[in-house]
Amino acid sequence: MGLSLCMNFTKQTSRPSFLKSKKATLLLLVLGILTLAVSLYNLLQEGDGKYAKGILVIGHAGSGFFSPINPYNPLPANSMASIVQAMEEDGADGVEVDVHVSQDGVPILYHDTSLETMSEGTGMIEQLPAAEVVGLKYKGGILYDLFHDERLVTLEAVLQRFQTYPELPYLHIDVRNHDATRNTFYAQSVLQLLRQYKYPQEKIAFIYPNADILHAIREQEPQAILFLDAGDDFEVTVQEALNQKLDGVTANGKKVNKEQVQRARQQGLQIMLFGGKSGSSIRKMLEMEPNGIQVNNMKRMRALVGE
Repeated sequence: MGLSLCMNFTKQTSRPSFLKSKKATLLLLVLGILTLAVSLYNLLQEGDGKYAKGILVIGHAGSGFFSPINPYNPLPANSMASIVQAMEEDGADGVEVDVHVSQDGVPILYHDTSLETMSEGTGMIEQLPAAEVVGLKYKGGILYDLFHDERLVTLEAVLQRFQTYPELPYLHIDVRNHDATRNTFYAQSVLQLLRQYKYPQEKIAFIYPNADILHAIREQEPQAILFLDAGDDFEVTVQEALNQKLDGVTANGKKVNKEQVQRARQQGLQIMLFGGKSGSSIRKMLEMEPNGIQVNNMKRMRALVGE
């Protein structure tokens, strides 16, 4: 008798599958309505190409990061589909990608420090052989994972894709190395691959918040273009870049102003801003007149700067 009661109780509290399906359908419907509304709004915004056409349009980690709205973006940062969308559909001049080097020397694209945060894997790429990392499925939650089947790829796979283009795009490499004893190994691994594909140095930039690994890269390639990544204090980073004889500074577009950007450029530094998803935030960065912007909304920026 007791067993029967227990079984009946379980049946009464389980959620019918049709309710779960209904919830998912409702979620997708709401998302669709929001996406349509934002798309119509963006169509009504001006896009007269009035800003300086010399500003590079760089896809931030490809076509940006997971975003639920304005625009909706289900593609994982640094995924092949994200890079292809930025380059082949949205008109980017190039892309910024985050590059780790595996335990056995293979450059792999991935944004975060640990695999747990954005993929089905565990651990740090630099502590794992490439065979255990390449092909891991990205994860971002049901809102995004229903619309992609992306997996971690190597830098070489991206370079092979770029070889099919009429002109090689700009390639900004955000260095992902967490062990200073591997600085030279990291530099050698990435540069060897770039040389293998004859990638022109004037199209490549390396970015990191600490100058040590940037100098390790320059030791291996004297012509390398090196950017110091700014934290909260742009002015301190600018001075450090000048002291270290680096080529430029990258900075969050929300944390600088036009006067700072122009002053740094007058001192001979290249300034690359990053961020920007809404039209207003992108306009604000364009008005600062940096050398380029690693942007999260490629179509909006392309409309503002023109062809």
